Amino acid sequence: MEEKGLIGRLFYFFEKVMRIAQFQLLWVLFTLCGGVILGIMPSTVSLFTVIRKWLMGNTEDQSYFKLYWTTFRKEFWKANFLGVVLTLVSLLIYLNISFMPFIPGIAYWFSLVFVLMLSILFFILLLYIFPIYVHLDLKFSRYFSVALLIGISSPFHTLSIAAGYFSTYLLLKMIPGFIPFLSIGLFALVSMWVSLRVFKRMEHKEGSGPSKVEKALLKSSNPQQLREV
Repeated sequence: MEEKGLIGRLFYFFEKVMRIAQFQLLWVLFTLCGGVILGIMPSTVSLFTVIRKWLMGNTEDQSYFKLYWTTFRKEFWKANFLGVVLTLVSLLIYLNISFMPFIPGIAYWFSLVFVLMLSILFFILLLYIFPIYVHLDLKFSRYFSVALLIGISSPFHTLSIAAGYFSTYLLLKMIPGFIPFLSIGLFALVSMWVSLRVFKRMEHKEGSGPSKVEKALLKSSNPQQLREV
């Protein structure tokens, strides 16, 4: 019995690993279909979409490819616009860092604090923007504010995602052979898994006197604005 239990757990574990590898294979395929530059953002949005569906209980094998393809086509231009915005912000941060050595006196320290705060906020935004994008149906500009609000108001979960990313990085550094099969998929899994727990916590607090920040988040995540599972 013990042996069967161990074999069953191993089978369950490897089944999950293979599922993540399948999702990453789809990510690579659709990224290439979009010519890489135009394909990477809609493919990433599609990846988070199928992982969300998987984590929320859908186990239909045949539906994942169809969902991936449907999401890729539907979100193609919107996802690429999201990519443009994120790229412009990252370039802004990079330019600020590049010019900092030429800033004299006390202005240098003000610039340092500004760039540091901007970098932290941008990092938080990157942790949550894709889970928020695939979970909630909002106006485009709202995704950024909601992602930041959730990240700032849920420091434990934000640190959990960061720790999960770091652990994944160490795993891939130790076993580089995993990179073609499990890298992007694992990072997406970490973000989506933790983010779903944040969403559930918000729903549970809806009737128990949430804070002002949580009220704003709950307003942004009412059932009418949730995407289909």
